[in-house]
This record gives sequence, structure tokens and C-alpha cells, in this order.
Amino acid sequence: MAYASFFIISILYCLQVGINIGVLPVVWPDEVLFYSPAISFANTGHLKTEVLSGLIPGMESKTLWMPPFYLLFSGFTLTIFPDSILTLRIANVCIVYLTAFGFYRLLKRFFIPEFGAQIAFASLLWEPLLFRFGTVARMEALTAFLFILSLFFATNKKVNKWNPFFAGVLLSLSALSHPIGASFGLVTLFLVYQNFKLKNIVWFLLGGIFPILCWMVYIHPNWDWFQIQFGAQLTRKQNLLNTFTIIDKIKIFSFGFGFPKIRILIILIQLFLLSFFTYKQIRNNGTLLNSWLLFWIWTISVFAALYTSSEGWYVYHSLFPLSLGMALLVQERTFVNRLPVIGISLSLFALVSMHHIHWSKTNSLEIQTSHFQHIQRSLSQSNAVYLQSLPDPYFYLKSKRPDLDILEFIPGELEIPSETYINTIRSRDSFVFYDETLINETIKDYLKQGSWIREEWEIPVPSNHWLHYKTIVYTKK
Repeated sequence: MAYASFFIISILYCLQVGINIGVLPVVWPDEVLFYSPAISFANTGHLKTEVLSGLIPGMESKTLWMPPFYLLFSGFTLTIFPDSILTLRIANVCIVYLTAFGFYRLLKRFFIPEFGAQIAFASLLWEPLLFRFGTVARMEALTAFLFILSLFFATNKKVNKWNPFFAGVLLSLSALSHPIGASFGLVTLFLVYQNFKLKNIVWFLLGGIFPILCWMVYIHPNWDWFQIQFGAQLTRKQNLLNTFTIIDKIKIFSFGFGFPKIRILIILIQLFLLSFFTYKQIRNNGTLLNSWLLFWIWTISVFAALYTSSEGWYVYHSLFPLSLGMALLVQERTFVNRLPVIGISLSLFALVSMHHIHWSKTNSLEIQTSHFQHIQRSLSQSNAVYLQSLPDPYFYLKSKRPDLDILEFIPGELEIPSETYINTIRSRDSFVFYDETLINETIKDYLKQGSWIREEWEIPVPSNHWLHYKTIVYTKK
């Protein structure tokens, strides 16, 4: 019975991914920005972000605006498999499944019963947010995968210096996929201390330092570029942190869930119940079981990281402690053990609703293809285009017009002197946007000059459709 339910959970994940992955989630500009250095590495052995050439210093020579591990992983993937965005998405689909399976096995190490472990497994794989943010060609999937692997070494029963060392290495590689991985260090550290005691923490720290030193060696010859590329990112994050209110952060957190208002309510009830049972356990026993300690350390670490960040992508990482919490609630011998089943049912219903909206009521592939063809026609006389569009037509345009010179957007919040990129902007004969309020101020000023043809349309879909975006095209007369 356990094998049958495990198979059903897995096959449903594979089916919904197989149906959607070519079209949904929509291609984001982020995917183009990460694909560019990856394909450069696959072709030349160098991480160059050519879609930002002339916009940010050093991009045409060296990628320093993000830690390199995901870019290297993607580059190696593209040297083996076809060089397309679909290749990287499929790679992430596999990583997401392996991460969920690893998480399931980790729960078994904490003596979570089979039913509870499978509840957690399904809570991950059936949640639309995992599909929306985990299967795109970004680093969330790899970051979580390496972090889960670090927990495996941190909980290995074989007591030696190598397990904490490799736990540190993998945690560091997780942070070198995306810096948010570093915020989960307390979780791994707790398990290393618990299983290998204080004397072996030094090996954990040495393991963590080694990959960071390798990155420093890579950065060192071009420290000035690093300060501009990575520093601009940090400044932007800081500005967003100061801008968003608590309400904004709740909206960002809930955005990717299926039926977000109901999901937020379930999460609040879940955390309230887990807090109550935690208090009860401490009052009766004077301490907490290891699995409960792990839950709270993990949950606090993730939510602290989410509070200090301002992007919906990172909410992906909250699914793991929340799923662990569902597994803990299943073990309670009261009516509250039904909440995880309600949560899974909501996720499953959201998946069915998603398929109904995108494939029964509408044909998302035909709509997206028609939309990209419209953009292609609008750019038929163009030679150099600047894109800030959702869904991003970069891969479609490149497949139809390999000669087209395409640059991707620079966020308006990046504090880079306009003289750095103004000549590159002036070299563009067309611009594509999805939201004019997000356009860089220098580009706005440039568009007010000269003579431009402006075209605007909305993709004809229902408001809750994932392709529900506007497109504005400027082309020179």
C-alpha cells in the first residue's frame, strides 16, 4: 500500500509537469539572464552574461552578479543535452523530485511514520507553488537540493570528521547557488552539533569555507566589477526591503500558492496548532523531540530569510518546514490530524483548477505562440531590441531570427550611473515592456526623445490565467 501511494504521488507530479512545462510557468526574464552565462560556459568555458553586454560593466567578460554554482551546473547540463531553456527546466524538474524524495528519506531518519512522511512528500509535490517557482530555470531547486544533502551528512549515524565536513561543503555550495542558502546554516549546524558534538563543528566550518575561498579566487582579479555587479544587487534588495510593508510581504509570500487566501489560513492554523503542541510537550516532558526542534529551527530560519527578502521565488524554501509540520500534525491523535489531508486536498484541487483554466477553457500553447508571433511581426524591421517582457519572447525570437541583437532588462532599482549604459540604450531600435511603471528612468527619458511607433495589447486570457500580461512595443519610425 505504501509503495502504491508513493507511486501515485510521484506519477501525478510527473503528469502535471509533462503537460505544462513547455509553456507554463511562463518564461521569466530571470531565466534568460541565467541561461546567458550558462550557454556561454557550455560554448566557451567562460561565464559571460552577454544579454547584459554594455548595460552593466564587465558582463560581456565575467559574470559576478550571482554566485556561480547554479550557472556552472546549468553550463555543464547544456554541454551534454540540447542547448535550450527546456533542457534546464527539465533538469530542475528532476532536481525538485530528488529533493522531495531526499526530504522524505530525511523524515524517516527522524522516525516520522510512513504515512506522515508521505503526507509531507505529497504536500511538496502537489503544491502549485513548487511547480511555479521550482521548475523554472532558476537556482531555487538546486539550492534546496544541496541544502537537503547537507542535512543527510549532518544526520549520518557514522561519527567521523568527514560527515560534518561534507555537510559544510554542501551547505556552502547551496549558498553559492543562491545566497539564501546561507540563511539555512543554523539548521545544518544544529544537526551537526547534535550528532557530532562541539569538537567536530570545526570540520563543518572548514567544509563551508573551502567553496567560498574558491569563489573568492574567481572574483579577485576583477574586484571592481564584483563591487558593481554584486553590489548593485545588494543595494536593490536593501531598497526593496525598506519599501515593502508587512502587507506587501504577505502578498509576496502568498502569491504562488494555489488558492492563496485559504492556504494562508491553513498555514496560520498549522503554526498555531504546532505552537500549542510544542508548549504541551515542553510542559509535560521538559524538552522537545528532535523532529520538533528541527521544525522550529528550520521554520524560524526560513521565515527570517523571507522577511529580509522581497521576492516570491524564495517562498519555495518555506514548503519544506511547512511540510515537516504537516507530518508532525498527522501523528497527533486528535481531529487536528485531518488538517494535513485538507491541505493536500486544496493543493490537488488547485492543480486541477490550473489545468482547467489553462488547457480546457483555453489552449495556452496556441495563445502564447500567437502572442510571440505578434511580437515578432512588430519587430520585423528591427535589428537591436531591449526586452523587459512577460512572458519573455527571447527564446522564441532567437529561434526565428538568430541575427537579432537582443539585450535583457536592467531593473530600474539598480543604482548604476546612467552614463554606464546610455550609449547601449541608444543603440536599440526597439523596446518591449510588460509594465511601463517598471521601466528604467533613463530609458523613459530616451523614449521621450526622437520618433517612435508605440503598440500595446493584452494577451486575451482570463484574469487568473498565468499568461495574463500586457505588452508594449516601441519601434523607431
